[in-house]
Amino acid sequence: MILSQIENKPLDIKSELVTLQSYTERNSFFNIPIYQRLYVWNEVQINTLLWDLHNAINEKSYYLGGIMLSKNTDNYDLIDGQQRFTTLWLIGYVLKNALSDFLYFIENKEKRGRITFSIRDFANEYFQNPSQQVFSDKDAEQELQPVTEALKTITRFFEENNISEEEKEKLSEFIFKKVQLIATTIPPSTDENRLFEVMNNRGVQLQHHEILKGELLNEIKFDEDYFVYAKLWEACSLMDEYIEKNIKEVAGLSWKELTFSSDEEEREVGLPTDIKSIIRTKLSSKNRNDADRSSLLKILTENKWEEPDENEEDYGYDSGQIRSIISFPMFLLHCLRVFLFKKQKEGFKVNNIEIKEKKMLQIFHESFFQFIKSSGIPRAELVKEFLDLLWLARVQFDKQVIKWVQNEDTERHSIKRLYLNKDALQRRELDTNEGFALLQSMLYHSQQIVTHYWLTPFLYHLTQNNGTKANYNYLRKLDNAMFCSNIQGDLRERSWELIGKDLNNIEYDINVLDKHKGTGYWSYWFYKLDFILWYYRTNFLLFEGFLDQQDQWNEYRMTAKNSVEHISPQNPKDYDDNLVWNEKDSVENKNRKINDFGNLVLLAKNINSEYSNKIFTVKKSEFEAKSKSKRIDSLKSALIFEHRIWSWEKCQAHREKMKDLFNKYLLETRSSNNNLN
Repeated sequence: MILSQIENKPLDIKSELVTLQSYTERNSFFNIPIYQRLYVWNEVQINTLLWDLHNAINEKSYYLGGIMLSKNTDNYDLIDGQQRFTTLWLIGYVLKNALSDFLYFIENKEKRGRITFSIRDFANEYFQNPSQQVFSDKDAEQELQPVTEALKTITRFFEENNISEEEKEKLSEFIFKKVQLIATTIPPSTDENRLFEVMNNRGVQLQHHEILKGELLNEIKFDEDYFVYAKLWEACSLMDEYIEKNIKEVAGLSWKELTFSSDEEEREVGLPTDIKSIIRTKLSSKNRNDADRSSLLKILTENKWEEPDENEEDYGYDSGQIRSIISFPMFLLHCLRVFLFKKQKEGFKVNNIEIKEKKMLQIFHESFFQFIKSSGIPRAELVKEFLDLLWLARVQFDKQVIKWVQNEDTERHSIKRLYLNKDALQRRELDTNEGFALLQSMLYHSQQIVTHYWLTPFLYHLTQNNGTKANYNYLRKLDNAMFCSNIQGDLRERSWELIGKDLNNIEYDINVLDKHKGTGYWSYWFYKLDFILWYYRTNFLLFEGFLDQQDQWNEYRMTAKNSVEHISPQNPKDYDDNLVWNEKDSVENKNRKINDFGNLVLLAKNINSEYSNKIFTVKKSEFEAKSKSKRIDSLKSALIFEHRIWSWEKCQAHREKMKDLFNKYLLETRSSNNNLN
């Protein structure tokens, strides 16, 4: 009944474009119904939104999607969109300034929060003053933990990115006035619980990539492979499972239909190149009717899963729990960049598009759809070409690009390949992929999580080269060219220039390591150095006489680090003898020595806070104690703390040795083929 009402729209539904300012001026209040989860956004989601908002600060507006409301006596029930809405409130709590009036309504010294929670009094109490809250109830503390962690994440974002008070004030005003939402208000008589269930089960509130799917498929609605491409799209869109599992389930295939027959010998396998014909055959057996194509709503809301033949004996399958390093909209935009570059090579004039997930639909309209209208090539042909590229890129992405892999209670970056034996298919990690995965992990942690521009030229390379041995070598060269050369422009421009380019004649430049930039050093240089140290670990440790550290260095993993620490502190203790400067140094010379690359390491924020202005010997003993019980978190630190004392001479020697390693790596990579660690 309700689904019919939604689809045929007989309800008195009102939609409008709103801002936090408009709601504040109307003195609106919002209630989170009991059937809604309290708060579940994680650090990645919050940081992604914060970067998006920060990057959009000079734009006329920023669209944050839709929310659905039901008007009650003196407030609105938030039926859909409360995670985004609550996140805006939490950002406002940290920023204050223009957002202060959105947080609370104050009258006669009485403060009323604009967001409240049905029945959950402990949540209402917390939101009245989050920074002063002391929990007496363990259950309440546990349920509110995602909220408290979110506030910490937001606070860290502004601290670690050195965002000034002036910038924060400007961002607060931008969020208050320029962040727009489509607010859909339904009649009070609507059964909210049932509506919420329908929306969750049937996807009535479409995401942008689902709208794009409908628009693309509409261009090929008379093509014989219309339903085949619909299945390929669905399989590609599910980023937190491997592609073989997705296509099996969305197309109702068996494992034996997706792989060659096996024998006793275990071997690596891939998906068949004739995947479209396999799906076509499967769909034909189900007697698909052309009339089904007429409804775009069916494309978007139909059951995504086909039921396989339960009586057919099949292989087992194990991939473990994984999640993607990027979202599907980001993946679509990288694939679009690859597609447009290929068209540029064919002689067409195209635009170098940006990676901006929230504008994904707009970017496709302004680039892809404009191109297919003006190219002179049949539109259906170009849409199918893009969808074929999307499938190919996704297969290679799952084979060659890291994922977050769950390992007991922790996650780490890894590449898993697909293996088949007599009875089962399994995704498995290979030791030979260790350096390849660590290099990608370095790039992941050192680049903006909302763009990862290095992926565009890398995906282009993967779609042009089916072999695997040269991919690690190519990525090493690409990394050096994008981040260690004199190529001009921002990352969007540099990544575009490097697509398909010969990377053997790039001129490298690491002069920044001589600039004494202190906390102004880009975290990339520390991540890259740790990778180079790991890469040369065997010979380097042997030469330095540190072979007792071999096992720890072999187990090194990249982790999130964003805080530059001075080994010789900026504000030392009076009794600290391990300083890189002395009293005879001028202020300028003192600062130059303290901020030298040799005197710096990159650490996680909590570790940096622990170190603070402690003397060298205390830092050394704490580092050594932690390294015995946990993995080494910084190879550069491990080298520095091998010294018994610390001085300007040792700092200089360390810096020069690290620069020599950098230069050795850059030159060897340029001339290397496939003989890799």
